Amino acid sequence: MFIGMRKHKTIWFYFRWLFLILILSQDALSQAENEAPAHPHSAIINEPQSAEHSDAVIAHPSLDTQELSLNQLRSIFSLRARQWPDGTPITVFVYRDEKPAHRQFLLSTLKMLPHQLRRQWDRYIYSGIGQGPVVVDSQEEMLNKVKSTPGGIGYIEGGVPGEQVLTLSIR
Repeated sequence: MFIGMRKHKTIWFYFRWLFLILILSQDALSQAENEAPAHPHSAIINEPQSAEHSDAVIAHPSLDTQELSLNQLRSIFSLRARQWPDGTPITVFVYRDEKPAHRQFLLSTLKMLPHQLRRQWDRYIYSGIGQGPVVVDSQEEMLNKVKSTPGGIGYIEGGVPGEQVLTLSIR
């Protein structure tokens, strides 16, 4: 009887380690996927944009740069980049997960799936590193928040009305 219990504990011990390794490798694979230049689901994500779904990345007018690379933009929206080159803290503004504009921005501009970005935000928030992005409800609120927050960055559908904010190009 004692040998059977010992065998059971050994099997349980190895099962826990296998489970832990599986979870850690899955996180490592998802990070590598996010940093890879091409996404494995590119047929889904690289759908052509129609004129009504063109997104503009906007920033506070005091920002020195006019363009960002896709990797820089991903780093900013996944909350890994915390400061602009001049040292100003980055404040990320996003729409709610349920809004079609949010999903469209992630798929067409960031070339990421919504759950991938949400997983990175949750890891950032629940590990105690910092707080998540600021959630806004409308395009007007997005424009006002980005315009009034030094270091602010966000996105809107269509063009930018007037020159209230800086429109960044993505290379």
